[in-house]
Amino acid sequence: MITLTTDFGYQDHYVAVMKAVILSINPNAKVVDITHGVRKHDIRHAAYILKSILPYFPNAVHVFVIDPGVGTSRRCIAAKLESGWFMGPDNGILTLVQKKVKEIYEIEIRGKSTTFHGRDIFAPAAARIDMGDLGFLRKLKDFIRFPYQEARKYGNKIYGEIIHIDHFGNIITNIPREVVGSPKYVILNGRKLRFLPAYGFAEKNELIALINSEGLLEFGVNMGSAFSSLNLKPGDKIEIIVD
Repeated sequence: MITLTTDFGYQDHYVAVMKAVILSINPNAKVVDITHGVRKHDIRHAAYILKSILPYFPNAVHVFVIDPGVGTSRRCIAAKLESGWFMGPDNGILTLVQKKVKEIYEIEIRGKSTTFHGRDIFAPAAARIDMGDLGFLRKLKDFIRFPYQEARKYGNKIYGEIIHIDHFGNIITNIPREVVGSPKYVILNGRKLRFLPAYGFAEKNELIALINSEGLLEFGVNMGSAFSSLNLKPGDKIEIIVD
């Protein structure tokens, strides 16, 4: 199975061309679209999607083309993960799953274009890896990461960071359920938020804290947007108090 994630949008032909290249090499490939609506050039958004999908696609080849550095000296890489493969530009997309990377390689396929490596490099590489052909890979020692700090707890204070803001304006942190525990309240920037099991337990337009479907602390608003209520963005460091 090959999955595709890009920031190409849904109006142009780019994704279809990538699929055509994959199927011309590997006609039996099963290709699954994750999303082509990644925010343009947003490496952190891509990294969050990769982290989120891995548990549900065992042994797939995950192609990520969010590539503001296309055509420059940035490398095209493939990573053997605990389960499956990643391939894409070496620009930080692996940051949130770096502990799952077992081996890292440079893809030694040359593109005929300097602007469409999704078609020329990543699509053929994915098709070949899906068929078990690894002969075009050269082993590397490391890969690029963006600045990132794991969540940590001292007493009733927890330090973490924002990793994603979704379509609904929910603000998702990197703080896992086991670090948060089961408080009654979460205090963020002086605001005391109820810690509830789901949005429906909140009053309409109430800003709350909860554990989301991926087991991470999230700030949301029932029938509204937490992003509109809080001046936070992906990559921002936060300090919360659990009460």
